[in-house]
Amino acid sequence: MANATISNTVEEQKRSDVREQLTIDDLDNRMLRILRKYRKRMDPSGYQSLPDLWQDLKPVLDATLQLPSYQAIQRLLNLTSSFYEFCHGYRADTEKDEFEEYFAAVDEAWMKIFQEKHDMTDRIRALSVLRDGNEFARDDLRLENALNGALQAALAVPKREE
Repeated sequence: MANATISNTVEEQKRSDVREQLTIDDLDNRMLRILRKYRKRMDPSGYQSLPDLWQDLKPVLDATLQLPSYQAIQRLLNLTSSFYEFCHGYRADTEKDEFEEYFAAVDEAWMKIFQEKHDMTDRIRALSVLRDGNEFARDDLRLENALNGALQAALAVPKREE
């Protein structure tokens, strides 16, 4: 009986791992399509504006937050860096309130990620990306408080589990 329970648990874990990997593969493929379409922004087949791109990027951001935290943080680092590139590419054609909306969504995503426990290496990597975005938003987009919540969450010392 115990062997059957262990076998069922192992099979269940394998199925869970396969589902997780399929989700990751799907997110990676979606992000690759977004990047390719962004790079064609001067072409009619590319994104014509940041709001157009955001319609595809936001669901990827939301789905990333559904991954286990150790998977989500790496994907969110990559997504955030790409997001800055997108903002830079469309900065002349995007309204300040649109930038504020998009940066707020990224800020909220990071604050959610940092509700989970992460090692110091992940926090330092995130801090570097978040500081870059904060400076870009402040200096180039005139968004004074962009990503402040995420920066504070990254700097917060996680509570010890008891």
